[in-house]
Amino acid sequence: MKRYVITIGRQLGSGGKEIAERLAGELGIKVYDKTLLQAAARESGIDAEVFEMADERDSGSFFGIHGSMSEYMPGDSCLDSNKLFELQSEAIRNIAQDESCVIVGRCAEYVLRDHPAMLSIFITGDKADRIARVVKAKGFDADAATTFIEKGDKKRRSYHDYYATTRWGEAGCYDVCVNSSRLGIDGTVAFLKQFIIAHFGL
Repeated sequence: MKRYVITIGRQLGSGGKEIAERLAGELGIKVYDKTLLQAAARESGIDAEVFEMADERDSGSFFGIHGSMSEYMPGDSCLDSNKLFELQSEAIRNIAQDESCVIVGRCAEYVLRDHPAMLSIFITGDKADRIARVVKAKGFDADAATTFIEKGDKKRRSYHDYYATTRWGEAGCYDVCVNSSRLGIDGTVAFLKQFIIAHFGL
């Protein structure tokens, strides 16, 4: 069977991570989220903690918080957030070359824009549903959940738009955009699975 890759961008609280995991399970392929950071760390020899701290942060916000991270680099090499993005992107390309998979976030649809069998998906959701999902998952009240969502989406957008020439969450930048509130998580998974099967001829 030919190799293919599905990238999933998501609004915070949209259920995007759960949808990605369930899609991967039903398709019999792996899902990569924070495991990408571990792969990048292994391949580069850099402490995985660095990738965790820089995860989906743009250059300015990363160094505004953490300053120079050169102590984490092997030898005397210079480390900056652009280099971290390059290393993570290389890990994404290597994984996509070796196996069929689902990749969540990390500008994957942009990094893999030249991949011959890539389908990009963006998951959104109604605000009330997103807030309810975060309240349940984090134990926040509605106000705290709203703030958490707003800050999380801002961070993801800033990271994506800093490194990519496409725009985070804009319909024209993805193959499929779907509101998980319309069909629910189960229905969204079923819909996307059928779309993927049809698209790739599986």
